[in-house]
Amino acid sequence: MRQVNLVNAQDEIIGHTDLFDAHRGDGKKHQAISLFLFHKKSDGSLDLLLQQRSSEKIVGALQWANTLCANLIPSEDHLTCLKRRMLEELGIKWQENWVVQEVSVLDYQVACENGFSENEMDHFFTIVFDDEKFSSLKIEPNQEEVADFAWLDWDSIKNKEVGDKQITPWFNLFLGNQEIISKIGKSCQK
Repeated sequence: MRQVNLVNAQDEIIGHTDLFDAHRGDGKKHQAISLFLFHKKSDGSLDLLLQQRSSEKIVGALQWANTLCANLIPSEDHLTCLKRRMLEELGIKWQENWVVQEVSVLDYQVACENGFSENEMDHFFTIVFDDEKFSSLKIEPNQEEVADFAWLDWDSIKNKEVGDKQITPWFNLFLGNQEIISKIGKSCQK
């Protein structure tokens, strides 16, 4: 079972535990990243890549979330985790000319299904693709990780207008946090 980094309220690593233990009950605080990958269209509007988590996930199974949610493993930094999980989950191979921005950190705990929770020190990242970069983006999801994916209008998502898609408890929490939404939006204007 994959190990994750346990952290204190200052985001300092204080130990390690397996993925199940980190999420059981109220969860144990662990390091995480959340990626918001945008397509900024020629008219200036934004689409966000959402993923439907696979039925194999211990939290959020078959629910929809932001582009990527991942836990750091021992001796891994946040950007390395982001690149690793983009490939492992979505089959997206990192390109050195991509610009990634860390926009915020959120310490949160939220109950999920089946007696599990998320309890994370979560670092938020954005990547914004123009039409040219978007046209060369190849997404090849790993079905053990991702059941489906979709590009949805960011303005609709911010208003929690996602059609019949059931969103994860943590994505719902993120969308209700105006400070996080504002910082994500500002990063897309650069």
